[in-house]
Amino acid sequence: MHFAGIAITVGLLWLMWSVRGKLNSHGFEYVHWVPASRRSMVRAAGAGAGAGILVAWLFGGYDKSASPIFTDVWMAITIGPLVEELIFRGYLFWVIGAFLARLKIRPGAATALGVAVLFALAHASKLGITGPQLVAIFGTGLLYGWLRLDSGSTVPPVIAHILFNAVIYLAAVFV
Repeated sequence: MHFAGIAITVGLLWLMWSVRGKLNSHGFEYVHWVPASRRSMVRAAGAGAGAGILVAWLFGGYDKSASPIFTDVWMAITIGPLVEELIFRGYLFWVIGAFLARLKIRPGAATALGVAVLFALAHASKLGITGPQLVAIFGTGLLYGWLRLDSGSTVPPVIAHILFNAVIYLAAVFV
């Protein structure tokens, strides 16, 4: 069963990768799923992995008592970041940016800040979440927002989010 889930997930990620820049109608244009420069992708990979290492170090021993279920970990490392980033750094980034622009507020950093707050609040309902963890989630939300602003695409935030989650889950299991 795990093999089928992995195959479906890999297929979906491949499909999403291949349609970068082609989702231009029916509201999909607002997610900004467009190709990004190699520099932006490398920066996103480094930022995501680096943030994961920092958070894993700060929260050493976090959730070591739990034995995560493979499917939960797999989803948290693959589909979760894709969906969250399309929602937060895609649609909500566009909605909040447009709203701030109507108010004559320069949307860039203010949009990233507002979306990071919403990102942290969305994770606040997770059972057992602590204040310091919410601060870390807010910080990564700012990081993903900066990557979105820098590249003009939601692809780099997805890459950073995937690597961040992979590092913290690997650290929780193996460190």
